[in-house]
Amino acid sequence: MTMRIALLRGVNVGGAKKVPMAGLKAMVEALGFTGVKTLLASGNVVFEAGDRSDAALESLLEKEAEARLGLVTRFIVRGPKAWRAMIEANPMPDEAEREPSRFLVNVAREAVTAEMLAMIRAAATPGERVEAGDRCVYAFFGHGVADSKAALVFGRKGLGLTSTGRNWNTVQKIAALIGA
Repeated sequence: MTMRIALLRGVNVGGAKKVPMAGLKAMVEALGFTGVKTLLASGNVVFEAGDRSDAALESLLEKEAEARLGLVTRFIVRGPKAWRAMIEANPMPDEAEREPSRFLVNVAREAVTAEMLAMIRAAATPGERVEAGDRCVYAFFGHGVADSKAALVFGRKGLGLTSTGRNWNTVQKIAALIGA
């Protein structure tokens, strides 16, 4: 069996789209997956998934979350190798270590184009740095995410990026959970 990480977009952010992690775990188990574990209340679940592709799992989980939990959201799925590669490719290791709660990785379904990166960077203010990776965006918000205009760009439909952000602490906790 192949371990997978599924990240839910927009769950428990600002009080919207709340879903108990116990409910999410029960749903994934009911789909026949094993070794199911959740992490934090922000929509992180790991499980043994067999040979299904990331895209097939994303589609299945979205459909079932709506049917079983009444939750309309997007899922982004990664395997342990891709997760480890994302961590190792971090272009800002000093920022991640120094202020892990202000360093986010926006994990995306799509490749991040130069145009997408330019849109995010255009909104960045002094103290913020944004770099693209393989289907992710690394962002350091020196003054915090809450007041960042660049952080708001990730949610714009015009950006064309299906992504969800996790701070560096959470990225590392997920890695530990899957042994990546």
